[in-house]
Amino acid sequence: MGFLKFLFYAIIILTVVRFVMARILPWLLRKFFHKMQKQAYEQFNAQNGNANRSSSGGSRKTDGKIHIDYIPPEAKNKDGASKAGEFVDFEEIK
Repeated sequence: MGFLKFLFYAIIILTVVRFVMARILPWLLRKFFHKMQKQAYEQFNAQNGNANRSSSGGSRKTDGKIHIDYIPPEAKNKDGASKAGEFVDFEEIK
Protein backbone atom coordinates (compact mmCIF):
# COMPACT_ATOMS: atom_id res chain seq x y z
CA MET A 1 0.00 0.00 0.00
CA GLY A 2 2.90 2.37 0.77
CA PHE A 3 4.39 2.01 -2.70
CA LEU A 4 1.07 2.82 -4.40
CA LYS A 5 0.65 5.88 -2.19
CA PHE A 6 4.18 7.06 -3.09
CA LEU A 7 3.52 6.44 -6.78
CA PHE A 8 0.23 8.34 -6.65
CA TYR A 9 1.80 11.37 -4.94
CA ALA A 10 4.81 11.31 -7.27
CA ILE A 11 2.57 11.35 -10.34
CA ILE A 12 0.45 14.19 -8.91
CA ILE A 13 3.54 16.27 -7.98
CA LEU A 14 5.23 15.72 -11.35
CA THR A 15 2.02 16.65 -13.19
CA VAL A 16 1.63 19.86 -11.17
CA VAL A 17 5.31 20.77 -11.61
CA ARG A 18 5.07 20.13 -15.34
CA PHE A 19 1.92 22.25 -15.65
CA VAL A 20 3.40 25.11 -13.62
CA MET A 21 6.72 25.05 -15.49
CA ALA A 22 4.90 25.08 -18.83
CA ARG A 23 3.23 28.33 -17.75
CA ILE A 24 5.97 30.04 -15.72
CA LEU A 25 9.17 29.09 -17.59
CA PRO A 26 8.23 30.84 -20.87
CA TRP A 27 7.27 33.96 -18.90
CA LEU A 28 10.59 33.92 -17.02
CA LEU A 29 12.58 33.43 -20.23
CA ARG A 30 10.69 36.23 -21.97
CA LYS A 31 11.40 38.54 -19.04
CA PHE A 32 15.09 37.55 -18.99
CA PHE A 33 15.57 38.08 -22.74
CA HIS A 34 13.72 41.38 -22.64
CA LYS A 35 16.09 42.55 -19.88
CA MET A 36 19.16 41.41 -21.86
CA GLN A 37 17.87 43.11 -25.01
CA LYS A 38 17.32 46.35 -23.10
CA GLN A 39 20.87 46.22 -21.68
CA ALA A 40 22.37 45.59 -25.13
CA TYR A 41 20.33 48.44 -26.61
CA GLU A 42 21.47 50.83 -23.86
CA GLN A 43 25.11 49.76 -24.26
CA PHE A 44 24.89 50.25 -28.04
CA ASN A 45 23.41 53.72 -27.61
CA ALA A 46 26.06 54.62 -25.03
CA GLN A 47 28.88 53.60 -27.38
CA ASN A 48 27.39 55.42 -30.37
CA GLY A 49 26.63 58.47 -28.25
CA ASN A 50 30.28 58.71 -27.18
CA ALA A 51 31.48 58.31 -30.78
CA ASN A 52 29.11 61.00 -32.02
CA ARG A 53 30.16 63.45 -29.30
CA SER A 54 33.88 62.96 -29.97
CA SER A 55 33.52 63.42 -33.73
CA SER A 56 31.35 66.54 -33.41
CA GLY A 57 34.00 68.49 -31.51
CA GLY A 58 36.85 70.21 -33.34
CA SER A 59 37.14 69.91 -37.10
CA ARG A 60 34.53 67.69 -38.64
CA LYS A 61 35.61 65.71 -41.68
CA THR A 62 33.30 65.49 -44.66
CA ASP A 63 31.86 62.18 -45.70
CA GLY A 64 33.44 60.41 -48.62
CA LYS A 65 36.92 61.87 -48.17
CA ILE A 66 39.86 59.79 -47.04
CA HIS A 67 42.41 61.28 -44.68
CA ILE A 68 45.60 59.35 -43.91
CA ASP A 69 47.41 60.51 -40.78
CA TYR A 70 50.53 58.38 -41.08
CA ILE A 71 52.23 56.58 -43.93
CA PRO A 72 55.00 54.24 -42.75
CA PRO A 73 58.28 54.49 -44.63
CA GLU A 74 58.84 51.79 -47.19
CA ALA A 75 61.72 49.42 -46.59
CA LYS A 76 63.89 49.66 -49.66
CA ASN A 77 65.68 46.40 -50.34
CA LYS A 78 67.29 47.09 -53.71
CA ASP A 79 69.96 44.42 -53.51
CA GLY A 80 67.49 41.68 -52.55
CA ALA A 81 67.21 40.37 -56.10
CA SER A 82 70.97 40.13 -56.49
CA LYS A 83 71.29 38.16 -53.25
CA ALA A 84 68.44 35.81 -54.11
CA GLY A 85 70.51 33.65 -56.38
CA GLU A 86 69.96 32.24 -59.82
CA PHE A 87 66.41 31.58 -60.98
CA VAL A 88 65.97 28.42 -63.02
CA ASP A 89 62.91 27.78 -65.15
CA PHE A 90 61.55 24.26 -64.90
CA GLU A 91 59.05 22.27 -66.81
CA GLU A 92 56.48 20.16 -64.98
CA ILE A 93 56.37 16.55 -66.17
CA LYS A 94 53.03 14.80 -65.97
